[in-house]
Formats: sequence, C-alpha cells, structure tokens
Amino acid sequence: MNSKVFFFPSTPSRSPYYNLAVEEAIAVHLVKFNITAGIRLWKNPDSIILGLSENPYRNIKENVLNAYETEAKQFGFGKKPKSNFCYIARRASGGGTVFHSLSGNINYSLYFNLETRKELFPVKESYDRILGIITKSLSHQNIQSYPKGKSDLVLEKDGEFKKISGNAQFRKRSCIVQHGTLILEESLIGRVAEVLNHPPEEPDYRKERTHKDFLTSLPTFFSEEKWAVDLVREVFHYLEEPLPSDFSNISFFGRDFSTFRKQVLRESEFIRKKKYQNPEYTLHREIPT
Repeated sequence: MNSKVFFFPSTPSRSPYYNLAVEEAIAVHLVKFNITAGIRLWKNPDSIILGLSENPYRNIKENVLNAYETEAKQFGFGKKPKSNFCYIARRASGGGTVFHSLSGNINYSLYFNLETRKELFPVKESYDRILGIITKSLSHQNIQSYPKGKSDLVLEKDGEFKKISGNAQFRKRSCIVQHGTLILEESLIGRVAEVLNHPPEEPDYRKERTHKDFLTSLPTFFSEEKWAVDLVREVFHYLEEPLPSDFSNISFFGRDFSTFRKQVLRESEFIRKKKYQNPEYTLHREIPT
C-alpha cells in the first residue's frame, strides 16, 4: 500500500468542544506526517453546532441560548460531557446550524492531503467526489441517496426529497476536511424543532418546509457497524488502494500512528481551551489573543 491512511472509530462520549478540537488538530498535522487520508467517526451529546459565520441569536431558540449562557458563566466547560444539557458550539467550517445527539445521528470526517490529491482543490469538484464516497458507502445497504443543494444528501420519500445529511468543509495546511452527519432516528428531528428556529437561508429544494417535513432518518435496518466498514472501503477504492484485511493496521490508536496521535491530542487540548469551549468564540466568533 503506497498511501498512508488512518481510521479513527467512534469513541466514548466527549463534549463537542473536545470533538471539534481533535478534528481541527488532525487537519493541522496530517500533511506534515505525510498522511494521505483519514476517516473519523464520532458522536456528540445533545449539541447545537453553528457554522463558522452563523448568528446564534438568529438560529437558536432563546431558552436554549439562555441555558447555555448561564452554564458557561456559572460552571464552564471541559472535555467530558454534561448530562441533561444542550451544548452550543461553533465549528471551523461554513454552512448552517445543526443539532447532534448520541443516539440520533452519527458524524463523519474525511481528511485528504491536497498535496497528493490535487483533484480536490476545486470546491465543487471536491464536494462531488467526497459526497460520491458517502453515497456509495450507503448503497452497500441498498440505501439510495442523492446529492442535493450545495452539499446535502437526500432520500426520496413519497415523491419528495428529504434531507438525511448535511456536509461542510474547511481546509488547513494543505489538508481538506469534509464533515457531515447522518440522521439515525426520527426522534432527533423533533428535537431540532425544539431548539432551532427555521433557518434564515435555505436551499431551493427545501421550499420553506418545516424541520419535520424537510428532514428524515435512515431506514431502521441501517447498520452503523457495516457502514463504517463500507465507508473505509469506499475511501480506499477512491484512492485506488487495496482494502486492508485487518483494520487494526490503520487504526488511529495503533503503533503506526503513535507520534501523529500524540501531536494531535496535545494540539487539540490547546485548541479546545483557547477556542472551542470559549463562549466568546461560540457566540461572537472572537478568540482571545
């Protein structure tokens, strides 16, 4: 195998600030360690994740914002999750505001080295190629999904396109990161309506539909475990590399990535404390110097 690729499976629950910091730290160091690509799966506790330029006071219900501000002022945040609490965080990528929960959805981050995968430089081309990887991974379970809007994936139900996945990108030090979410349970859609207002901007195909009418979940037969294998398979297929017979050989937690992992985790602690869990960044996009 000529490419160096890691797989970072879902781990025990952490705060969204920890997860977002790890995601950015991986991007910061990936090219320096001559890594070609990476696949990460992760979950957040109840969390509202703002796009980089989103206004929380426009997008989030007032009672949820008030609870967050009170918690931030009285107790602050760490990397371990709080129970019975809805986090608010701001990610590194653009796009809209989304809601995550541990059982309601799964998140993925795909990393590619732009020095070796130059075809991913153009934004539209990169979205088309990477969304293609996701749709192919779902098709192994006979789930036919389609790209729609700038970076959504949809299912067709009763003659309408309903969203199952939103995607966004950011780029750091010649690394492109595309992350997205797959809705696993219908119950998440009800929670979205409880915590988020109707978005101020929407893709044409939404047609002013409510959260409940616009979103849908994957079929109940969907297997997260099988999909993880299929997603890794499709990344290796895209790279034109043979799928490893033993995933432990590409594990982020394995010996081959030990030095990289230590650098990432060290960097992520700095980024988490300075940026992601700081309410000034979350609410106003300001990072203290």
